Amino acid sequence: MALEAGQLPVGASQKLLEEVARSELDSDDFTLTLTAGSAIGDNYIGVLFRARAECRRSGRALNIIVKLPPQNEARRNQFFAHPAFEREIYFYDTIYPVLEEFQREKGIALEDGDGFYQVPRCLKTCVREYEEAIFMADLKQQGFEMFDRHKEQGLEHFRLVVKTLGKLHALSFALRDQQPERFEPFRAMVELFTTRDDDASMEQWFQALVTRALETLDEKAEPEVYEKTRDALKVNFLDHIRELTKGASAEPYAVICHGDCWNNNVMFKHDEHDTPVDIRLLDWQICRYASPVLDLMYFLFTASTKAFRDAHYEDLLTLYHDTLSSFLRRLGSDPERLFPRSALDDQLVRFGRFGLLMAAMLLPIITTKSEDIPDLDGMAEKLENGFDVSSEINNFKSEGTQDIYREKMAGCCRDMVRLGYI
Repeated sequence: MALEAGQLPVGASQKLLEEVARSELDSDDFTLTLTAGSAIGDNYIGVLFRARAECRRSGRALNIIVKLPPQNEARRNQFFAHPAFEREIYFYDTIYPVLEEFQREKGIALEDGDGFYQVPRCLKTCVREYEEAIFMADLKQQGFEMFDRHKEQGLEHFRLVVKTLGKLHALSFALRDQQPERFEPFRAMVELFTTRDDDASMEQWFQALVTRALETLDEKAEPEVYEKTRDALKVNFLDHIRELTKGASAEPYAVICHGDCWNNNVMFKHDEHDTPVDIRLLDWQICRYASPVLDLMYFLFTASTKAFRDAHYEDLLTLYHDTLSSFLRRLGSDPERLFPRSALDDQLVRFGRFGLLMAAMLLPIITTKSEDIPDLDGMAEKLENGFDVSSEINNFKSEGTQDIYREKMAGCCRDMVRLGYI
């Protein structure tokens, strides 16, 4: 093996990368090059590298994505790197193999194209603290691309996302219905946000997000929207999220959720007409056991505009439930017994405001250009040292995108009131 450019920052991870390349290429005679795997602002808990291994003898090449935690200690702590990597590795090593095997038992193979297999191929993992690593096949080599978060996604992108979530959630309902002993361990997943109890600096950060969100509304022009939004957000932010993400609160409808379903954690493959035809869900680091509504609210209220939701929101909810129901029947369970449309509507009323919290948290990031993302290591060090970092949220902004932030955030607030979620 010859190293042509760069090494991973952790020696143990470098050795594992070489093992993966050797195993996948079935050769010791290969070159290995490394480049950055993502742009600034694309990832926060993980740092990505793209490795290219090429066999000298056969010419066969393999691109590997290597995901490591940040090396800055403060950022590791503030972004709860170890528990997040533990959770994602638990998904790849334990949860997904069970879901995959259950589908195959039902005669739904990957090759059929109608099951839930929209997950990147995981080649190897390491969960040891300070040596955490996830090695995956590079989806770009398969034609998948991340959608530019500064552009508006089309209806077909949204349709593909909600159909994929419908199949993911259907697996939880069917597995719990038919093989509860295999599903039971997943119900014990601890919500990652509960690992940050009594974190004053994080609460400061969230309250700054709330202030910024309320500034997008005109109290005099829209008193009802302003007051209901203020009342929904004035409670302790972390307590609010803990309550909404509690699986026990959503029973008997709680499922395995992706947990972090926003633009940067979805990759699409397009056909020659630029129509999305396939999808992969990435970054399972906040995978949780909770209401299925959380995944829907997370994506729909961070990726879409009010104008888009006015036109398509109800149709997308119907598509989601129809897909979930159809897949449940294919898996051998009764959707009318396990998750009728009336149950979805009730879950939306109970948990729909989660979309408001996620919009407040993510829209500043989504609308900030990569070149304007602040120094995350420096920000984490301030948090670690107890500085009041509420003003740091104002660093997440770009010239020319603030009108987009205001439009999306205010639109989210208006829809929350219109839909009866707050």
